[in-house]
Amino acid sequence: MSNVIVADVDVSEPANILKTCPKCGAEFSPKRSNQQYCLPSCQKTAARHAARGSREIEYKRTNEKHFERVNRLFEMLYSVPVNERLGVMQYILSHVPSDAGLRRILTNPDLLSSPPRGDGRMNIAKAAHAYTKKFFGVSIKTYIEQARTGSLNEFHPVTPSERVNDFETAASGL
Repeated sequence: MSNVIVADVDVSEPANILKTCPKCGAEFSPKRSNQQYCLPSCQKTAARHAARGSREIEYKRTNEKHFERVNRLFEMLYSVPVNERLGVMQYILSHVPSDAGLRRILTNPDLLSSPPRGDGRMNIAKAAHAYTKKFFGVSIKTYIEQARTGSLNEFHPVTPSERVNDFETAASGL
């Protein structure tokens, strides 16, 4: 057999060719000749979307339903007279252990960090947080965790002198 030298090229390393990732558009240097995506996460996302289609429409619909429910809960709380609102909040919070959608609403970071409305009313997440702070001495997130595990302290943990101060503070605003 004769020795034929085709080229003096090292084929163990791919050439310095840049490819563009079809998922994110980033340029990358492939490690293999058949590598199409820059990262495994891009490849995984593309494969998932190829198998079931984009979830954009589904996520948009879910988000719309979420915020429709936020508005319904807000109306439920503020459509009753002021002296009945604590009972409405107690009713809403009684569903926390069994309602994942309600838990997502009450712990939504965007709702918890949003500024108060122009009319001074809080959104449902902030109102629930204020309620649990006042009557249970814990944040809404802690309240939900305790309600789900059954370790919720149903008794108001605030000392009697603090209750008097709370009452005086509330009464001074009237």
